[in-house]
Amino acid sequence: MALPSSATCVSPSSASSLIPFSERGSANDQQVAERRDVRAFVCRQFKKQDVIWASEIQSVRDFGSESALQQVQTEVARRLGNLRRDAEATFEYHLLNGIQGLVKDPKDGATVVNYFTEFAITPATEVDFDLDNASPASGALRKRCQALIEDVEASMGGLATGAVQLRAECGSAFFADLVAHKEVRETYLNTAAAADLRSRVADEVSFGGISFRRYRGNAAFGVAADKAYFYPEGVDGLFEIYYAPADTFETVNTLGLPLYARAIPDRERDEWVRLEIESNPLPICTRPQVLRSARRT
Repeated sequence: MALPSSATCVSPSSASSLIPFSERGSANDQQVAERRDVRAFVCRQFKKQDVIWASEIQSVRDFGSESALQQVQTEVARRLGNLRRDAEATFEYHLLNGIQGLVKDPKDGATVVNYFTEFAITPATEVDFDLDNASPASGALRKRCQALIEDVEASMGGLATGAVQLRAECGSAFFADLVAHKEVRETYLNTAAAADLRSRVADEVSFGGISFRRYRGNAAFGVAADKAYFYPEGVDGLFEIYYAPADTFETVNTLGLPLYARAIPDRERDEWVRLEIESNPLPICTRPQVLRSARRT
């Protein structure tokens, strides 16, 4: 599904209510009408271009070839591939911010939309996992995970019909102390997965009903070393990305695509080819009250 250059979203629905017994022939229990506040959000645009000049590929040979000149089509495909990789990294950036209930501008990291503010929801208090405690109480870490799961379940109301599966995207220090924690190591002791803990640091471990993953990110973004962000998996409609159409007459009033790529030749002098990519995404977290964050200590 795609929306035009702006989209509307409703505030998160309330929790489910129980239906009482009633006498046969009596009036039905009346459903309370939902009250929703409609808000408009703008699909913001990101785009990037590259230019291939004829002079750049003049007399440049294909790799491994002694005779064939490098073809324009090959260079176009290579440059477009580079632009697409930049676009994929940008989408990943928005997804990482989405599990924090935010939309940020990749240029300077400024918050463009805060869904907690938009939906008038107070963010949950950050959880202290106390991972640097040299002598933790027995079962303290497992109890902390259980309390976190139950807190998320309570905030979801009737949204989840089955067990809630939480995932955590962790910074490097948070994850390193987690896998080194006494409770975690004892859990994996004498299991096939213990080999991962004995050798290199694993990229993902499951403990206390939560899947913890070391988030790698890249040089441009990632999770702070001492932090972790938690979100429930498998909840329909929790995270959405809507796309508006490109700014061309060809795509006016059509369903937006995740990414548009164009090759525009120099029709006057035939000296260059301009490559462009464009996307108009609107990432939304529809129920930010289920999101949680934690610190290492």
